[in-house]
Amino acid sequence: MKKSLVLISAIAALCAGSSAYASQNVANTSQKGSLLIWPLINVEGSHGTVVEITNDSNQPVHVECEYVNESKGRINFDFELTGKATASWDVGAHAGDGMTPAVFPTYAGTPAFAGVSNPYRGELVCFSTNRNRTFQIAWNELTGTATVIRQVSEVDQSRQAFKYNAWSFAARCDATVTNCRRNLAPDNGGAPQGTPGQLSLSGNNVAGEYDACPAYNTATFMPNGASLGSLKTDDNWLSVSGCLQDLRETYDIHATKLDFTVWNSSENSFTGAYACVDSVSSVGLGTNTTGSDGSNQVVNASNFDFSTLQTPNARFQVSGGSHTPPCAFPTEAVGLLGVVHSGVSINGGYGDQETGNTTQTAGIEAASSAGMVWWDVAGSTPATSQSH
Repeated sequence: MKKSLVLISAIAALCAGSSAYASQNVANTSQKGSLLIWPLINVEGSHGTVVEITNDSNQPVHVECEYVNESKGRINFDFELTGKATASWDVGAHAGDGMTPAVFPTYAGTPAFAGVSNPYRGELVCFSTNRNRTFQIAWNELTGTATVIRQVSEVDQSRQAFKYNAWSFAARCDATVTNCRRNLAPDNGGAPQGTPGQLSLSGNNVAGEYDACPAYNTATFMPNGASLGSLKTDDNWLSVSGCLQDLRETYDIHATKLDFTVWNSSENSFTGAYACVDSVSSVGLGTNTTGSDGSNQVVNASNFDFSTLQTPNARFQVSGGSHTPPCAFPTEAVGLLGVVHSGVSINGGYGDQETGNTTQTAGIEAASSAGMVWWDVAGSTPATSQSH
């Protein structure tokens, strides 16, 4: 009898785990989706970025993409992906495999972001639409990567690169939708997924919605100046995209305050580090990193240094809050999508390699601050159409 109870309990636990997995409704970097966001596109100086995107369906799909730099400059373009096709392009070189992307914008938008920004860094946002670009569609078949490259050697630094996965948002549905399985919307190129021009990132299992943004991000890192075995970290950076993305030609700025909590491996916590940023930004994590204007954007940046943490391994949590002041401009509570990248030395060298990876998701952004992507449907702004 006891054995039977144990077996029943084990089966119940497995079912509970399966149910929790089936209800996953937060954006992540290991699934297919209808909306992809790359938080770091870098064409500054000797840097370049190669983007890859794949359609895992047997049917063709139309993809709308937009670059937005940290200074709010923006440009959109679109292309067709046939069944099982992949497309790739070098952002800085403006060269593509079977398609030609738009030139990355390196100018300030109007209005420009009031804080620290760099027009040579930014983000890429891509999502599935109907062929006429009059509405977004459910097409949970897209995946993508970006490879950030240092293309030429600099003083004490060699050519190097790292690759990361795009953040992916699946289109959601409910039981009233035909072929709705695990609340993932079936591919449908002929019907709008929600209101045209608005991708609602709520995580609700309702027709027309998309996965939610994480309430906060976490990451494990080696503090600046720390060593472990043959590895030493020289600097750490965080690139983030907020989950209020206004891609329209006439847009609103959605800034936020990045709030950090850092723990060392002895489980001591360090608070008080923060940065006031736009919906796309890169910030240096440590006292030896600076913003594009020569300033360090992170207040109390020493919380990320080995001299403070005193352990070779640490972790941080970051969330986007609404706090004015201390920020000098209005900020909003938003979900975040991040990429952490670091310069590391190997066996006593300097600047031997740049490494990078996406942050980890945690929780669901509150309904009161759910994410949104606004875009101009066809007729609102010109786009360059291609096929692949």
